[in-house]
Amino acid sequence: MATNPQFNFESELSEPVRKSFFIDGQWVNPSGVVKLDLISPVTEELMIQMPEASEEDVDEAVAAARRAFDQGPWPRLSPGERGVYLARIADELRKRLPLLARLWTAQVGAPIGLSTYLSPQSIDLFDYYAKLVTNYRFEEERSYPGGVARIVFEPAGVVGIITPWNAPIILLSYKIAAALAAGCTLVAKPSPETPFEAQIMAECIEAAGLPPGVVNIVHGGREIGDYLVNRPQLDKISFTGSTAAGKVIAEACSKRLARVNLELGGKSAAIILDDASIPSVLNSLVPFSMPFSGQVCFSLTRVLVSKKNRDSFLDAYVSAVEAFKIGDPFDAATQLGPLSIRRQLERVQRYVAAGKAEGAKLVTGGGLVPGFDRGYFFQPTVFCDVDNDMTIAREEIFGPVLSVIAYEDEEEAVNIANASSYGLSGAVYTADPEKGYDIARRIRTGNVSVNGLCVNVEIPFGGFKQSGIGREGGIEGLEAYLECKSVYMLG
Repeated sequence: MATNPQFNFESELSEPVRKSFFIDGQWVNPSGVVKLDLISPVTEELMIQMPEASEEDVDEAVAAARRAFDQGPWPRLSPGERGVYLARIADELRKRLPLLARLWTAQVGAPIGLSTYLSPQSIDLFDYYAKLVTNYRFEEERSYPGGVARIVFEPAGVVGIITPWNAPIILLSYKIAAALAAGCTLVAKPSPETPFEAQIMAECIEAAGLPPGVVNIVHGGREIGDYLVNRPQLDKISFTGSTAAGKVIAEACSKRLARVNLELGGKSAAIILDDASIPSVLNSLVPFSMPFSGQVCFSLTRVLVSKKNRDSFLDAYVSAVEAFKIGDPFDAATQLGPLSIRRQLERVQRYVAAGKAEGAKLVTGGGLVPGFDRGYFFQPTVFCDVDNDMTIAREEIFGPVLSVIAYEDEEEAVNIANASSYGLSGAVYTADPEKGYDIARRIRTGNVSVNGLCVNVEIPFGGFKQSGIGREGGIEGLEAYLECKSVYMLG
């Protein structure tokens, strides 16, 4: 196996984290012998192996979560009592924050500056829901002609959670924190490319003293994910990942009418109005059009700029991305690390070829980074003369590829932004924030920022159309794990 001078899996992770599953409050040995290979995106060498769960392991985890919900204390604790546990988990995560940031970088090549900056959101989520759950109104009384009813909000039940590799600890925390706050129990299956954040989370949950079976962690690829989703004992599935996988999960859930939350892909547009200052636009657009080499669902990958300002924008933007420092993701100065997985590199290469074949003009990039004889390093890539019907403008690439689309007037800009099967995020840049707000209201997308891009744990996040179903974060994130019951008081 490859040695990594910046991260040593063997010495920095405990043996249970490396070799066991967390089921029913205990670290248990896998029942099978299949291993998951973690490949370095920098060296392309094997870093470490992690056991893959068998169907038997999944069944044990689901059974533990079911017992914990049906017979255990967790759903029956007061919201305030659950909040105390969530705050303890936040404290345990805080102790491990540097490890979590470095682990993210080691597994999938997120630049250490980015992983260090973003990882605290996991703590913020547990702190937020620990406070919210103590103030949320889980019961209210309503009068109706002739009587009174009590409206109560109860936990949805046992939840299956599946998360991707691009922001592992954050996306896991969005789901687990809200589900626990609501009183649910759960089985989580992280991505096979990033298994260890969930293992660290299990350590935190164990240290916080949660009852057995409330949180269970198993690991595996798509087949194990499919098996988990189809367990009839699960009341709800919460998934973050590709739209294609989300459709499969939605179909599986529909067969038994299981509740489902889907946070899926995006092809988000940034509309630059003529009154916007290009230097000000670049301050946020440059980092948020290619964050983590473009491997973020809410990346602003379509930039809409007027025909008269297109060339001046292109000159400024291309100069900015061509100046990126590309290299070792553990170097604090690195702005663009490798793509995370070989199949992702191959995917990006196919899309670049499609862009050129369909007539888009390649302005910069388009290939492997010169000087790197190994690793999945791809140049920041910009296309112009892009028609919104082209493949590179319609489909999520998940790489450092930007499409610049010129528009005649603001009406056309809004129409282009909305002419997408996705609707996850977006931005409007203008000198007049209220005008930006008016345009944001016309864009069919779940999240829009005026003069920047922002995601906050206290604000709901999710998409329209094929970008998903439901919301995560904020009060809405808690309510996604609750069922509403009406109790008529008839004497």
